[in-house]
Amino acid sequence: MKIATLDIGSNTVRLLLGTVEKGALKRVSVERRITRLAGKFADGRAHPESLQRTVEAVAEFARKARAYGAVEIRAVCTGVARRLDDPFTLLDALADQARLDAQIIDGRLEAAVSALGGAYEMGLRDRTFLLMDVGGFSTELALVENAQPARAVSLEFGAVSLTEGYLLDDPPTVAQLQTCGQAVADLLKGNDELAQLPAVETLVGTAGTVTTLAALDLKMERYDPDQINGRILSAATIERLLEKLVSMPAAERLYLPGLEKGREDLIPAGAIICQRVMEHLRCERLAVTEGGVLEGVALWPQWPLD
Repeated sequence: MKIATLDIGSNTVRLLLGTVEKGALKRVSVERRITRLAGKFADGRAHPESLQRTVEAVAEFARKARAYGAVEIRAVCTGVARRLDDPFTLLDALADQARLDAQIIDGRLEAAVSALGGAYEMGLRDRTFLLMDVGGFSTELALVENAQPARAVSLEFGAVSLTEGYLLDDPPTVAQLQTCGQAVADLLKGNDELAQLPAVETLVGTAGTVTTLAALDLKMERYDPDQINGRILSAATIERLLEKLVSMPAAERLYLPGLEKGREDLIPAGAIICQRVMEHLRCERLAVTEGGVLEGVALWPQWPLD
């Protein structure tokens, strides 16, 4: 069956086109647009320009999905969409302009879906590992056992919210970096659900922050998913990358091979999240996967998700 999945996140809209046969997913293509739905988010409302950029990108992707011949188009909204006082400002716009019935999924379901996609992509179907999905307004951690999400935790911080809340200068000051890092550490330490997760040897990271750090480490001139998938980032490597990133303003970061336009101001906060999560979990290595929400939504046994 031809299928299309869309992940409408706080910073990025992504589209997967593929086929699912007997529980196996074959990717045909993956595209993304950085639209920053969470940009200038305030008082439970998306900024009109941010909302319109996002809806236009989704409408374009929906047209591509229909041209591809997708039998089913599954669109999920994550991150900042969960914080909208009136979610129908987004859902109605998607219905009107993209002709999609999108679903806003909660943090735990997002973590579970991401875990399913990550396990499939990494070939860890008989292993126990922890999957970290760094988003714009939230970060999900999921315990995966035998390719199935066993437990999931959603944390209320992401690369966009930390950047806008703490890293206010360009480049951020030492004090801002320390305050941001401590805020993440405190939230991790104070989360009772996270404390109940068992210790695991393998930590896997997915989504744009983690894949961007891998691309920066590889000094990748042209993004190659095959090189990214399975890349190992050590704690020392992430520390080195963070030091380099904050040594220059956001505009200069765009000259670094591997950095996608639209992430130049957010990547320091994303690196801090990775760094602090690894410290908290006492993990020295982070394995990188291309698999996540898009793949998990495609493989989920029913639609809408539950």
